[in-house]
Amino acid sequence: MWTLVPLFLLAHLGSGLTGAWRPSQPRLQFSHKELVHNGRLLTLPLPNAGDLYALVPDEDNRRLYGAMKDQLLATSLDDITQGPRQLYWPASPDRIQECLMAGKDPEMECANFLRVLEVYNHTHLYVCGTGAFNPRCAFIPTETFLKGDRQVLLPEQTECGKGKVPYDPHQRTATAIVDGELYAGISSDFMSRDSAFFRSLGTRHVIRTEQYDSTWLQDAQFVKVAPIAESDNPEDDKLYIFFTEHAQEAEGPAGKVIYSRVARVCKNDIGGQRSLVNKWSTFLKARMVCSVPGDDGLHTHFDQLQDIFILHGRDKTNPLIYGLFTTSSNVLNGSAVCVYRMQDVVRVFKGHFSHKEGPQYKWAEFTGRVPFPRPGTCPSRTYGSYRSTREYPDDVIFFSRTHPLMMEAVYPVGERPLLVRVGVQYKFTRLLVDRVEAVDGQYDVMFIGTDSGQVLKSIHLPRQPGHSQEVTLEQLQVFKGKSAITAMSLSKKRQWLFVGSREGVAQLALFQCDLYGQACAECCLARDPYCTWDGQACSPFVPITRRRNARQVGDAGDPLTQCVRQGAGLQVDAEERVMVVAEGNSTYLECLPKSQHAAITWFREERGDSHKLHQVTSGEQLVVIDRGVLIRRAEPGHGGVYHCQLEEHGFSWTAVTVQLSVIGPGRRGRGPPRACSSARAADGTGARTARGQTEPMARARSTGDTKEGEEVEEGEEEKPKNWVSAHASVNLKCTCSECNEEPGISVIKM
Repeated sequence: MWTLVPLFLLAHLGSGLTGAWRPSQPRLQFSHKELVHNGRLLTLPLPNAGDLYALVPDEDNRRLYGAMKDQLLATSLDDITQGPRQLYWPASPDRIQECLMAGKDPEMECANFLRVLEVYNHTHLYVCGTGAFNPRCAFIPTETFLKGDRQVLLPEQTECGKGKVPYDPHQRTATAIVDGELYAGISSDFMSRDSAFFRSLGTRHVIRTEQYDSTWLQDAQFVKVAPIAESDNPEDDKLYIFFTEHAQEAEGPAGKVIYSRVARVCKNDIGGQRSLVNKWSTFLKARMVCSVPGDDGLHTHFDQLQDIFILHGRDKTNPLIYGLFTTSSNVLNGSAVCVYRMQDVVRVFKGHFSHKEGPQYKWAEFTGRVPFPRPGTCPSRTYGSYRSTREYPDDVIFFSRTHPLMMEAVYPVGERPLLVRVGVQYKFTRLLVDRVEAVDGQYDVMFIGTDSGQVLKSIHLPRQPGHSQEVTLEQLQVFKGKSAITAMSLSKKRQWLFVGSREGVAQLALFQCDLYGQACAECCLARDPYCTWDGQACSPFVPITRRRNARQVGDAGDPLTQCVRQGAGLQVDAEERVMVVAEGNSTYLECLPKSQHAAITWFREERGDSHKLHQVTSGEQLVVIDRGVLIRRAEPGHGGVYHCQLEEHGFSWTAVTVQLSVIGPGRRGRGPPRACSSARAADGTGARTARGQTEPMARARSTGDTKEGEEVEEGEEEKPKNWVSAHASVNLKCTCSECNEEPGISVIKM
């Protein structure tokens, strides 16, 4: 019985991920070594980082700050390896001893884990740490890092951090400083039982959520706090809080099911007069749903919210909210990204309230009279004489206290995720989104951190109304030790992505256009919004330029349309090889395209007619496999010219041409074969060169007219969809002295 449960779930999820929602392979993969070699990645190893919680860029001071265990890092925003400085801030010895006496772990708990890192103004940071279960905070002048490395923050330079940072470093925290006030979602007591959302620091009295009331918050893990203006009226400004908690309204045992939430409070909320004194009186919350619908109507839910990124556009009141979710089940390992419209969130908060009559009743829609002004409304001149929440009628405050939950949930755009990963060896941990301006519009590029030290670079392209296609452009192994990514930040001005893990900090360029290739078609097939073909090379796209560039995103990466329109041509240089194998030996014809989205098909020229090609198929002594053609026992008939043809997005081109010669027993030791002699020829007479190819080798034709599902004509085999890893090809030249006559596998590269 128990073994059937995961099988059912996997089968159900698989049915929901068919078609356009099946996870895509990354087009390109780069190892840590390749990223460093290409100059795209800088690393700052931090042996004592252990717990790198946050990375905050300061564009004005050109610094990057990092919150870690017992220390605060500051380094250059232009080059993280140049002049890194650390401010040492340990917990006091007395507090460490008391922490140990309480039975806490000396390494993972009894230290000062920095959990709040905010830029307070141009001259100061506001930083808070757990202080070995004794929360402490401090205003830290940015000039501190100019005095030298390993500065020490003394206890008398700190202040009490209760209500600003949790006691326990394992509890997730979300903070934001708005107009000099700190908004913090934390677990506020020693035992981590009191989840709360606070406002402190400013001139107003400290205010928080209702204490020990599970209808407000229960075991909340806070992810993000962000100010979002809903209108042009500043009196209507609100703070939005994103978190997970154990849901009271979920079916099954109460408080056992995890839901993701979005909540909000009014910025000008100061609490009630007789009830909810110094408590939020405008607090409302709703469920956030991120799920994959199945064919049977059931949904596979991703309920564990991991990260939120709010992408503001021209309309500041209606940003897009990108959410990164994982499954909360141990049976199904999966991650997803959903995107929400702010207008849909606002609509839910203007909808019906949820209500429960008693312990034996189910949660249902509240059908009674809702008092005026509507609970959750910010005090404003719009509502006459109500200048503050303390002037609200008692029935409004009472209703706010007993009905914080909305009946309707917030659903993503299209009611399904943009991106899903299930059954892979990693989970998503962090998310950033960069909106890129292009000739043909805007594209949102997602950078997703994983628990295996990778960063995925993905985009989503609109298709039919209400649907989009996810394309993962790159998979980048940022950290050599494959440690989980715990922090990410973006410098849009400098076009750097900063990534943190227990190994240290990494600085990654958002793009590297020249790696896509030297031809227009290769640049367009990359579909990278940051890059364009400028007539000479694949280069970064500059929005201010008026030059007509070839784009590769909106036209589905079709080089036939874009490159021809620009007059750039379609020719893609092919790699040429000459190979010689002794009769009876085995050999391997290899083809390793950069793109994993390219399908490989092998063709062979007809003897005496280079214009006639026949598809290579497996036989008794010849096997077509994923990355090439394996000839088990070479025969004279195997000799000839082979072409590795790639097809991607309906565009075909020859990537590799191999001239294979099979040496019979009578030719061994009697001088060079004819293949070597012809290979030494210069460009022209009979020689095949990369840039002077004969028509069959340089062919780059569109096959986009063949639609999915069409039958292959009789006598023609369907092209296999073989996906291979990235590989840097090497042009090989023939020298006859290298001809191998030894038995065994003979792959002779000349």
